[in-house]
Amino acid sequence: MLKIKNNDEIAGVAKMSTQLKRSFILAKKDLRIYYNKPPVIIQGLIFPIILFVAFTIGRQIQAYQLVSGLMAMVLFLTTTSISPIIFPWETMRKTMERLITCPISLKTLLLGSIWSSFIYGLIFSIIPLILGLTFLSLEITFSFLIIIIGMMIAALVFASVSLILSVPPYDTPGSTMVLTLLIKFPLLFISPLFIPISSLPISVISPLTYIIDIINFGLGQESAFGDYGLLLDFTVLIMIGFGCLFLAFALHNKTLEKRFRG
Repeated sequence: MLKIKNNDEIAGVAKMSTQLKRSFILAKKDLRIYYNKPPVIIQGLIFPIILFVAFTIGRQIQAYQLVSGLMAMVLFLTTTSISPIIFPWETMRKTMERLITCPISLKTLLLGSIWSSFIYGLIFSIIPLILGLTFLSLEITFSFLIIIIGMMIAALVFASVSLILSVPPYDTPGSTMVLTLLIKFPLLFISPLFIPISSLPISVISPLTYIIDIINFGLGQESAFGDYGLLLDFTVLIMIGFGCLFLAFALHNKTLEKRFRG
């Protein structure tokens, strides 16, 4: 009995490893196909530039707030720009049926979207940090490790959030863009992008607030949430990430069949 149980466990681990490898292959495919699509460029690259100018022009903002606010905004908008259009685009081009008939599970398909969003967002969000070091004369007295770990966790969290945005069984990316804008922009406007977190109490309901606090801490500032603020930041982000991930798995499982009707 023990030998059979061990064999089953080994088979289960091997199956999970295989599905994980296939999710990375899907991520490579998604990055190659969708990184230059108009919805991704508009929401992931053009909007951050426009919003940065709108938020900061004519205002006296400290250097670290410019860096942390821009990094959080770019990370959020780029990470949530790919996943919401993958399912509608695949549905519109009638390639979703081929993906579903492949030897991959729905969770593997969704994980592929998460990895592609994660990589895409992380690459572009590092640019504001480099610009801050170069042009704003920020002193290198902060912990890169805290910032990098925080960005990686936040990228995974935002990628999980973006999966929920792709749940409605639309077959056109334009319909998904409208929905994502209605959800993402309110989150941006209630977030303390370029102001102290304490000046905007309602910002605690936005996940961007916690990555901003992590970046500020890494830039040598005190946490807005006290002595255990950094622990709170990571805990809240991880809870949001897992909650959105499991919710996305359940909702996509219910709406998948609707994509093949008509």
